Amino acid sequence: MDLARAEQAAFDASVKQVDAFMKQKRFEFTHRPYDAKTVVSLRGPLVSVPASNFTAQKLYGLCRERFQKKSYTHTFGCLDPVQVAQMAKYLECIYVSGWQCSSTASTSNEPGPDFADYPANTVPNKVDQLFKAQLFHSRRQQEERSHMTLEEKAKNQPIDFLRPIIADGDTGFGGMTSVMKLVKMHVESGAAGVHLEDQKPGAKKCGHMGGKVLVPIREQVDRMTAARLQCDILGTETVLISRTDAESATFIENTIDTRDHPFIGGTTNPNIGSLEDAADKDKWMAEANICRYSNAVADAMKAAGKSQADIDSWMTQSMKLSNPDARKLAEKLGFGGVFWDWHAPRSREGYYKVVGGIDYSIVRAIAFSPVSDLIWMETGVPSVHECEVFSKGVHSVVPHQMLAYNLSPSFNWDAAGMDDAAIQRFQSDIGRLGFTWQFITLCGFHSNALIIDQIAKAYAGPKGVFAYVEMIQREERRLGIETLTHQKWSGAGYCDTLMQVATGGQSSTSSLAGATEDQFAKSKL
Repeated sequence: MDLARAEQAAFDASVKQVDAFMKQKRFEFTHRPYDAKTVVSLRGPLVSVPASNFTAQKLYGLCRERFQKKSYTHTFGCLDPVQVAQMAKYLECIYVSGWQCSSTASTSNEPGPDFADYPANTVPNKVDQLFKAQLFHSRRQQEERSHMTLEEKAKNQPIDFLRPIIADGDTGFGGMTSVMKLVKMHVESGAAGVHLEDQKPGAKKCGHMGGKVLVPIREQVDRMTAARLQCDILGTETVLISRTDAESATFIENTIDTRDHPFIGGTTNPNIGSLEDAADKDKWMAEANICRYSNAVADAMKAAGKSQADIDSWMTQSMKLSNPDARKLAEKLGFGGVFWDWHAPRSREGYYKVVGGIDYSIVRAIAFSPVSDLIWMETGVPSVHECEVFSKGVHSVVPHQMLAYNLSPSFNWDAAGMDDAAIQRFQSDIGRLGFTWQFITLCGFHSNALIIDQIAKAYAGPKGVFAYVEMIQREERRLGIETLTHQKWSGAGYCDTLMQVATGGQSSTSSLAGATEDQFAKSKL
């Protein structure tokens, strides 16, 4: 009995601690459909909070501060330990892109497009690599600075290598337990934040591709809830970001959630049968007049000579109703006979057509808000106007909601209708709208390709090794890039110290003693 009482006392103490954790100001906008007792019951008796919680706290504080100031923090997709170390000097956080991992770092070593068909541990594995690099360079720097005087330390400010890592969680790779396992891998690997999108696993596409299939609103809410539950079990304040592809999606998996009904497409042509049975599907689509039910009735009202005020009233009301309720309202208004069929355009997989848009993204963002720290709307073009419409729609209901924006390299920025000044101003323009975290998903990928193409071409030409000296080594020296002395950068001095300490100062095989790199001693590095 004494052991049972001790067990219960320990359990009750844990519940009290978790309850306080869940009620802290950090989570003032977070809704959980479970309590602290449930979280403790799902934990083991030994809880070791992952190191990523340190950077998660840093990330949330950074984003919330910038949101309050109508400003932003920004970053880009990081490919490897070299990039993560260099980025730390200038950027406040790090992004790990699923697209980049799919093309360059799949744990199957098989590259491919961003279909989320790589092994589920691919992105967590990259996070682990980058986080370990961050920790290593932090240790290396601390050892180097331990030999500095106070004056030297004051003149040479340390680099914050522990920049928060935000990782791509794609669709979660399956059901709720798959989401939880993925989030657990990310958090334990070093991710301070994770984003999940509202596409269907198995049909996922890059946000800038066609053929995207949405899951019902409720499923994405469940995913985000599962992600938060996993973080609560781990004891972390991981930043959770919900992405919606509703602006340009083609399909939705099913019609189970009535909040999706107003945005599902149907045909108004009663004479063409189903898309699946059509011999010429392009012709079928051209004749189907796919539209939302609200628009089909609005067109009929306009043809019948109804006033614009009546049509606007119908649109306002019907866009908030399930399809059965919208049909009842149409019947009441005298337009119950309008033909509109959402089954006929279904795909061969059974998916329903979607007529996406900013309005659909707003509805989804509001629904995701209680379970998401930030909301990311994927867009097809960089548009301040679209961002403003989205921001106003979301913040009219949830004014606290922080937003995220992909400054995508898929955009042709030079064809976006902006001059150089407008492009340069774009981030601050949308930062004022609440887009507090902004990122270029594939900058690491593109910059890597650019410099390698340039140096390979030059090196293959008549300059030979001089191309390396001219384009790389001299530039590293001129710009003060630490990799000029790559042995030191890699931590050779740090590891020499480890050997000396372990041998009581008797090691005779220090790596930097007499190293070729001494030739750079007179350089600024």
